[in-house]
Amino acid sequence: MIDCADREPTDHELSVAHEALTCWQTPQEFVAKVEVFAPLVSSSTLFNKSKAGFLLDAIPIAELTKRRTVQLVRMVKQAERRNDGQIQNADEIIDIEVTEILDPGRKRGDEYRCEAEQGVRHFDPYLGETIANQLAMGVKKKADKRYTTTPLLLVYLNILGGGRLGGEVEFAIKRLRAEYANAFREICVLWGTKWC
Repeated sequence: MIDCADREPTDHELSVAHEALTCWQTPQEFVAKVEVFAPLVSSSTLFNKSKAGFLLDAIPIAELTKRRTVQLVRMVKQAERRNDGQIQNADEIIDIEVTEILDPGRKRGDEYRCEAEQGVRHFDPYLGETIANQLAMGVKKKADKRYTTTPLLLVYLNILGGGRLGGEVEFAIKRLRAEYANAFREICVLWGTKWC
């Protein structure tokens, strides 16, 4: 394993960590690698350095494998020009496409640059509708890519709702699953501690 005590991983170490996740492995092995390496990468590096970007897909995929019965899992190498990851059960391989949905106008990379001003989140009286709209736009954007396979769409919904909007968002998720049933094998949404 890479020893990065008290320092950021180098580009080479990021590449090695990414490569280690591209081999077929058990979910436990995959999760362990992600959980050991991800904390070594600062938020500034994660959101602003392309070599670290694989973690933005690896972390949600690791969460998926904690909640699903999966025999094997892997990230997909960029050279393969496929989806972000794959899971395998018995003789079936399922492609995974990962996307993250943010607040309207939010550019998280800017938030984590050195000396960047932190944005203030304003009260949104229509927050449930805002979240549902952002989710719908994100899913449509992925569906418009017309993948060669029918992947599982793994959505990380990174919008804080204070827990009071679950019903509205869950209704939107059900509607999107029906609307895009031909584009995606399944739509899974990770929202805070919820898994829909």
